[in-house]
Amino acid sequence: MKKLAFVFCFIVLCATVYASPQTDSSTKELDKLIEQRDLYIQQKENRINTLKKELSALSDNTDRLNYYNSLFNEYKSYKYDSAYVYAHKCLDIALSLKDSCKIIDAKEHIAFCYLSSGLFKEASDIMNSVDINNACTDVKKNYYTLLARLYFDMADYNNVEPFKNQYISEGNRYCDSAIVYTPPNSPELWSIKGLKLMQLRDFKGAIDMFLPLAQSSKDVDDHIYAIAASSLGFIYEELGDKQKAIHYMIEASVGDIKSATKETVALRNLANLLYETGDVHKANKYVRLAMEDANLYNARHRKISISSILPIIEKERFEMVEKQRNILIGSVLIISLLFLLLLATTIIIYKQVKKLRLARHTIQEQNKKLLSTNSKLMEANKIKDEYITQSIYSDSEYIDRIEHIYKIVNRKIVARQYEDIRSFLKESDLRKERENMYSSFDQTFLKLFPDFVDEYKKLFLPDDILDMDISKGLTPEIRIFALIRLGIHDSERIAKFLNYSVNTINTYKTKVKNKSIIANELFESKIMEIKTVQTN
Repeated sequence: MKKLAFVFCFIVLCATVYASPQTDSSTKELDKLIEQRDLYIQQKENRINTLKKELSALSDNTDRLNYYNSLFNEYKSYKYDSAYVYAHKCLDIALSLKDSCKIIDAKEHIAFCYLSSGLFKEASDIMNSVDINNACTDVKKNYYTLLARLYFDMADYNNVEPFKNQYISEGNRYCDSAIVYTPPNSPELWSIKGLKLMQLRDFKGAIDMFLPLAQSSKDVDDHIYAIAASSLGFIYEELGDKQKAIHYMIEASVGDIKSATKETVALRNLANLLYETGDVHKANKYVRLAMEDANLYNARHRKISISSILPIIEKERFEMVEKQRNILIGSVLIISLLFLLLLATTIIIYKQVKKLRLARHTIQEQNKKLLSTNSKLMEANKIKDEYITQSIYSDSEYIDRIEHIYKIVNRKIVARQYEDIRSFLKESDLRKERENMYSSFDQTFLKLFPDFVDEYKKLFLPDDILDMDISKGLTPEIRIFALIRLGIHDSERIAKFLNYSVNTINTYKTKVKNKSIIANELFESKIMEIKTVQTN
C-alpha cells in the first residue's frame, strides 16, 4: 500500500509540475495589483471627472487652458484619443491667446500623441514646424526631451543599420540640449542622463542614474518610478542578469498599474523574460495584458512589438497544455485502478480501525476515570494526613490547657475564691481558643493549598482584591470556601465550625459569588479545581 501511495503521489506531482511551473514569488504583488487595477483606473477617472466638472464652470481662456493641460496630462499615457482631443483644445486656445510658449507647448502635446501611437513621421513633422528659439526654459526642456525620445523610439522600431546609430546619435544630441534646461538634482535630470548613458551602452553610469529613482518610490510619482525601473530592467537584461531584469520589470509594471498607464512596454518585456526562463503561463498572462493595454491606448508600434512574441508564447503554452493533457489522461487511468484497489483495502481497514478505535476509546475512558479517582484519593489522603496530625497536636495542647484550668479552678474552689473563678472563666478566653483553632486551621490549609489565595484572587476584578487582607489569617469569606475545597459543602456544618448562623454563611457565599467574574453556578466548581501541593 505504501508503494502504491508513493506512485500515486509521484504521478500527481509530475502533473502539477507540467500544469503550473514554479514562478518567481515576486510576481505575487504584481498579480495582486492586476486584480485591483480597476481601482487605480477608477481613481484616474475620478480625477478626470473632477477636472471636467470644474472646467465647465470656467469662462476665462487662460484658466481653461490650464485645465486642458491638466486633462491632457491625465490622458497622455492613458487614452490616446482623449489626449489628442485635449492637445488640440490646448492649441486652439493658445492660438487665440497668441502666446508663443503655450502654442509650442500645445504642439508638443500633439507630437507626444503621435509619438506614443507610433506615428513617428507625423510627430517629427510637427516638431520640425516649431521655432524653439524664443520659447521659455520649461518648454525647451520638454521639446528636446520629446525629440530625444522620438529618435530613440525610431531606433528601437527600425533596429537596422545605419539608421539605428543615426537615430541614437540624434537622440543623444537632443538629450544634451534637454540637460541644459533641466533643473539640477531633479528626477527629470537623472532620467535624461540615464537614458543617454543607456543608449551609449554605458550601463554602469545609467544604473547610477536610474537606481536612486527606483529606490525612492515614495519620493517620485509612480510613472517616473515605472520608467526608471523599466530602464533598469532593460539594462540588466543586456548585462545578462535575468533575475534582476525580471525584478525591475515587475516593479515597472507595478508602477504602470498604480499610475493607470496604458502606453507602456514593461509588461511586454516582462512576459518575454519570463518566457525565456520557462514560465510560459505567466508570460502568456502578461503578454495578453500588454496587448490589451496597447489596444486600449491604440499604440500601433506597441501592438506590432507585442504581436512578434505573442504567437510564440501562445504556441509554447499550447504545447505545454497538450503535454499536460496527455499526462493527466494517463494519470486518470492509473489513478482509477489504484482507486478501486484502495477502495477495497479501505473498506477492510475501516472495519478493523473502527473496532480498534472503539476498544481504544473504552481503554482511554477507563484510564481517565482511574487517573481522576487516583488523583482524588491522593488529595483526600493528603488532607486526611495533615488534619489528623494537626488534630493530634491540637487535642494534646487543648487537654493540657483544660488540665491547667481544672487545677486552678479546683484550687480556687477549695479556697472559696468564687469571684476569682468567674473572672478567670470570662468569655474572652473562649474567643481566644476559637481564634487559635482558626489559626491552626488556616496554617494547615495553606500548607496543603499554598496557591489557594492567589488562585482565589484570580476569580475577581483587581479592584475587588483590595478588600482581601489575609495578613492576619484567612478572612471569613475565604475560610468558607477553604472548607468547601476540603469537601465540606453543607452550610450547616460550615456554620457550626465558624460559629456563624446558616443565614450568615449563605449571605457570605452569595456576596462573594456576585462580586466574582465567574458565573455564580460555576464559582464553587472553580474553587474545587484549585490544586494541592502534590497535584499538578
